[in-house]
Amino acid sequence: MPSVNGRGLSAARQAVRALDRLGTRGRTVGTWADLAVSTGLGYQARRARSPWSGVLGERTRNAIYARIWADAAQAAGAEMRDLGSGFLELRRGEAATRVYQQVVALDDPVTLRLALDKTVVHGLLIEAGIPVADHVEIGLDDLDAGIAFLEAHAPCVVKPASGTGGGDGTTTNVCNASELLRARVHATRRGDRVLVERQVEGVVHRLLFLDGELIDVIRNLPPRLTGDGRSTVEELVAAENRRRAQAGGELGLAYLDVGLDALVTLRREGLRLGSVPEAGRTFAVATVSNDNRVEDTETLRDGVADEVVDVARRAASLVRLRLAGVDVIAPRIDAPLEETGGVVAEVNGTPGFHHHYLVADPGRATPVARPILEALL
Repeated sequence: MPSVNGRGLSAARQAVRALDRLGTRGRTVGTWADLAVSTGLGYQARRARSPWSGVLGERTRNAIYARIWADAAQAAGAEMRDLGSGFLELRRGEAATRVYQQVVALDDPVTLRLALDKTVVHGLLIEAGIPVADHVEIGLDDLDAGIAFLEAHAPCVVKPASGTGGGDGTTTNVCNASELLRARVHATRRGDRVLVERQVEGVVHRLLFLDGELIDVIRNLPPRLTGDGRSTVEELVAAENRRRAQAGGELGLAYLDVGLDALVTLRREGLRLGSVPEAGRTFAVATVSNDNRVEDTETLRDGVADEVVDVARRAASLVRLRLAGVDVIAPRIDAPLEETGGVVAEVNGTPGFHHHYLVADPGRATPVARPILEALL
């Protein structure tokens, strides 16, 4: 992925503007085309033909969440009824509630919609003195503003400003104008607004709050694989995805995706899909941690500074969420954020419970659905 300068950058701008005229559908096609060129049509064809590619779909996700809620129902002395298509009804005496996977009836729709708007949430946090990454929001006609910000703050993270979660459309380690243009296309598949943020050193820590009480903390390392001296990066990714499919969701509910973030991360590692990492070498496949291995997710029982908990709790309160997953990026969270340079990255209104169950040490996993069900009933 070489950088583009001068005439090449001008041509790239024109190509992006052409995609913009076609709307989100055009940018989606542009994203597919960009990945096909970067990875090769052969990779895309092999991926499409993989026999396990459709295993981790809605049916698997529904089954994992049914198991999570069944455990919570048993602990609460409640009955659970499967309504179909992932909807469950839980009842104890006269009290009843319905859930869909991690979506529950604790917060109102306006609050949940506000939580999805990263720019608005950042503004609320900044007003309250809570540290967030330096950032700028750009629209379809603000490329110069994004490039100027990038020149002052690179490397940067480019992500949708609103409406998405799970790392969808996010690209890290963006260092030049050509990468910004590509990342901007990938980030606007579902909307026109893009957030360009200074990339903060550290890893993602999810602090889960219910009515202001901290109920769990997990640390998410970026997705990593280990070479065997024989297999290419593509083959190692395929083996990991096959392992997840064969586990039926017990090793994660998403495949390790080779998107733009993965391609940029691999390049920083000096690797391509066709590279053969030496035996024993552990390398990052991507920087966005949502698709990491369960071995890369750790339950934290202690070592979390009270100051970090207080900041994250305030962030959830400012968004007015009863149930909130607050993502803190920092090298470590055993010290205040002002000491580590950490920030609050996001405040999630529908945090995925399964991340708290599918961890490196299942025996230490926190059954977070139990207190949530008690609150619902």
